[in-house]
Amino acid sequence: SQLGYMMLALGMGSYRAALFHLITHAYSKALLFLGSGSIIHSMEAIVGYSPDKSQNMVLMGGLTKHIPITKTAFFLGTLSLCGIPPFACFWSKDEILNDSWLYSPIFAIIACFIAGLTAF
Repeated sequence: SQLGYMMLALGMGSYRAALFHLITHAYSKALLFLGSGSIIHSMEAIVGYSPDKSQNMVLMGGLTKHIPITKTAFFLGTLSLCGIPPFACFWSKDEILNDSWLYSPIFAIIACFIAGLTAF
């Protein structure tokens, strides 16, 4: 869905908005991947060094009380990827939607409808 926004911006000639969305999406996605690594790393202290156990989703229940910073980072990254203001992906997605409205109101209506479908 995010790649679709970038292609929409490129198709309208809004290269700046496409690049801005690429960068904000990359940073938000990187935050989620760093959080995943933090969870796997913190699981090794509980189950020992074993890739089968430290990456087993069944054993990961109740980790939020042990790693609150990672929980907060995941939550902020998720809010950003959903396009919730005032996070970065909101501004880049909003710029693409604004440019699509200026290019063609039909594109804007379709893009806003799809934005609502893909956010959650």
